[in-house]
Amino acid sequence: MKHIEGEIIVVDNASVDGTAQQVRQHFPDVHLIANQDNRGFATANNQGIVAAKGEFILLLNPDTIVSEDTFSSCIQFMEQHLDAGAIGVKMLDGSGRFLPESKRGLPTLSASFMKMTGLYRLFPRSAKWNQYYEGQIDENETAKIEVLCGAFMFMRKEALEKSGYLDEDFFMYGEDIDLSYRITKAGYAIYYLPTTSIIHYKGESTRKSSLNYILTFYQAMLIFTQKHPEFSGQKVLIQLAIYFHGLIQLLKQNVTRWWPVVMDAVLISSSFFVVSKAWAIYKSGSPDYFQPEFYYFNIPLYTFIMLIAMHLNGAYDHPFTKRSSWLGFFSGILIILVIYAILPVYVRSSRMVIVMGTLLYMGWLILTRSKLNPWRAGFRQADQQTDRKAIIVASEEEAGRIKELINRSKDHIEVFGTVSLNDVHSEIRPDGFIGSIAQLEDVVRIYQIREIIFSAQDVPFSVFTGSMMRLGPGLRYMLAASTTMNIVGSMGKDIAGESYAIRIHFKLTEPSARRSKRLFDIVSSFIFLAAFPVLVFIISNPIRFLQNIFQVITGKKTWVSYHPLDPMLRSLPKLAQGVLHPAYPRDESDLTRRLQHIHYVYARDYHWTTDLSILVSQLKKTGKTNSGYGQ
Repeated sequence: MKHIEGEIIVVDNASVDGTAQQVRQHFPDVHLIANQDNRGFATANNQGIVAAKGEFILLLNPDTIVSEDTFSSCIQFMEQHLDAGAIGVKMLDGSGRFLPESKRGLPTLSASFMKMTGLYRLFPRSAKWNQYYEGQIDENETAKIEVLCGAFMFMRKEALEKSGYLDEDFFMYGEDIDLSYRITKAGYAIYYLPTTSIIHYKGESTRKSSLNYILTFYQAMLIFTQKHPEFSGQKVLIQLAIYFHGLIQLLKQNVTRWWPVVMDAVLISSSFFVVSKAWAIYKSGSPDYFQPEFYYFNIPLYTFIMLIAMHLNGAYDHPFTKRSSWLGFFSGILIILVIYAILPVYVRSSRMVIVMGTLLYMGWLILTRSKLNPWRAGFRQADQQTDRKAIIVASEEEAGRIKELINRSKDHIEVFGTVSLNDVHSEIRPDGFIGSIAQLEDVVRIYQIREIIFSAQDVPFSVFTGSMMRLGPGLRYMLAASTTMNIVGSMGKDIAGESYAIRIHFKLTEPSARRSKRLFDIVSSFIFLAAFPVLVFIISNPIRFLQNIFQVITGKKTWVSYHPLDPMLRSLPKLAQGVLHPAYPRDESDLTRRLQHIHYVYARDYHWTTDLSILVSQLKKTGKTNSGYGQ
């Protein structure tokens, strides 16, 4: 906005990552509209349009980075082309590749069919076959187009007043097509302007592969066809696409989720079955040595126990790890042996069958976890993470700041060195200097660099995007913001943008950790019930303590949860109301600092032993109505 008389309006749709607080803290001059609920793309943008006072309106997605000349170029173009009601610009993905949605046509029946079936890819430069992405227009050619992309919509306020604002019947998707069509019908032209470019990290607001995205997108298309009768011919096509894509996605999700469980169930039961037949022949010379009940009761029981043990240890949780599978396996063996010991004699099977069956399944476990995805892919990905080499393109001072951000993120990144924007001819070079920006390609090739982090403060946008296009999509390109503690970037158009500053992995988000917390709550509650005759003399309020026990057992409460006065609670993994808390601030000045820090550490490094230590140390408070602030 340098040298431009304008205003910045941020509409926050009830995000949970602290966006509103960051805007207030770092950008006090910004006009912030903080909604208490998610009102959708159209409604939120209309809030901003109503508040705007400028001659031109830009609707800009949060997952974008604009060039230094983007706004000035758009204003200049508008002033030179009075027929222009709106313009879109050249968009690049996170690896520097051109995004075809920078220029789009209206979703006519033929255009929609070509897009939905993928046939447009056969003739990408054809006006007939690729009408959806205006294939006849070169990516570097300034031309009139029919549809703007919602990520960047630069519009004349006068045109908006005549066409009307975004239609709020669209919650997400389709509203950009509808508004573009209405601007054209109001007598204005829409232009594609490739002389300036932006980066669009797609995928932050939704996940493109989800069934919810597919249904939302096609529902938006149905609203558009109902609103504009001239496009009603494609209604049947869209409805067929909804059912087809929905069915494919549903099958894909269920197969992806359940096939490891089904595979293990087959391998476990077949291992016991084969071993039992072999042992029967060895023992008696007949495969029918064991009673039918063994195959109907014992084998299903052993299989069920092993699968439950694997599940409780996180063997089927994403990301899949070999360690969780082996923990589940050995836990399952232990439980099976205990169950065997307490079973009535007439339903017991041979101990040799249990030993040999588990050994056979162990062989299958070694084979599947080392040769099959997703375990093999997860293991390979872990290797890749530890081997990631990165360089920083920045001044010496900024490079130090960026290194500190990376250290805080706990990412598996090795910062190999710093690339300067200027040639350093002096014999005394900055610490870690390995080359200049002119030598970037050689540095990447020689040192086998996999990630480049650019300073937004020091590196011009043209250098950033030029480096991406010159080096190609095989690298990860990141941009470190100068005003906040964020480093953002993406590997491609279908991968969500990443941020080192907020991409913290909380242990409490893992299903295995949440299961262990719930299991601890239940077990400790029953221990308290058994020990209640003794604890009644220790707990300050025994009746309330007893009520807390039953509320924890039913899941309405948990023994340890966050203190309710932490202002950043929404950014942490969700927990039930707690009887106790990890922190008890003494006064108001101590509140924010202590609570935010201790809650962050608690959620990030959670282990059930943490709850145990808090429960033991604060045992007397377990009977209070609210073990909150000041108690």
